[in-house]
Amino acid sequence: MKNVIVGLGAILAAACATAPSQQAETTPPPGSNEMLRAGISGLDGYELIISDVVIPAGATVPRHYHPGEEFVYVISGSAIHVQQGKPDVELKSGDAFVIEPEAIHAPRGGPDGARAIVFRLHVADQPERILVDEAEAHHHGEGADHQH
Repeated sequence: MKNVIVGLGAILAAACATAPSQQAETTPPPGSNEMLRAGISGLDGYELIISDVVIPAGATVPRHYHPGEEFVYVISGSAIHVQQGKPDVELKSGDAFVIEPEAIHAPRGGPDGARAIVFRLHVADQPERILVDEAEAHHHGEGADHQH
């Protein structure tokens, strides 16, 4: 697992080094735009998903969680990371952030919106994103069992 995290760090560093020139060429549509989905050698049951995520100014992504861990690198703009049970965190261009598995969150775009490269250590055969309504969020926060 340590090798996987080190490998993710190397991929993230490479993406960060090339992101500004790619940004000048084109901006993808709002939402999560998948760039790569691949199995991970030596780590059965997981896959890596890399996405270019665009959140428009002032827009809030519906409350959700992911079965696996997320590694976020903001390449432009800003966003507020709103996570259940934790203080809001402002993320600006150049910031990196980790979202633990099954953390219920609903990020909100800043005044100029936000664009981030997101790496997900995804549990294979699970939905990429699970939407959560208010009642489910309350039960999830109490540690109750929930279905994926």
